[in-house]
Amino acid sequence: MQGVEKQVLNIIKQRKEAKIESIAGKLGISTKYTSEICSTLVNDGYLENPQNGKFKLTLKGKEFVRPAMKARKPLIRW
Repeated sequence: MQGVEKQVLNIIKQRKEAKIESIAGKLGISTKYTSEICSTLVNDGYLENPQNGKFKLTLKGKEFVRPAMKARKPLIRW
C-alpha cells in the first residue's frame, strides 16, 4: 500500500466518513486521483462503497489504521 492510500484511510478514520472532495482538499491532490485511490481501497476491502457519497472504513480498514499495541510490563516478577 502506498503512502497516499494510508493518508486517505487516516483522514476517513479521523472524520468517520468523508467525501472525495474533502479528502482531495486535505491532501492537495485532484478529485480524479482521489477517486481512483478510493476505488482501489473499496476493491481491496478497506472502504465501504458510499451510499450517500461519503466513504467509511470497513473492519479491514479499521484494523489497518489502528495504532500498534505497546508492549506492557509483565504482571508477575520472576
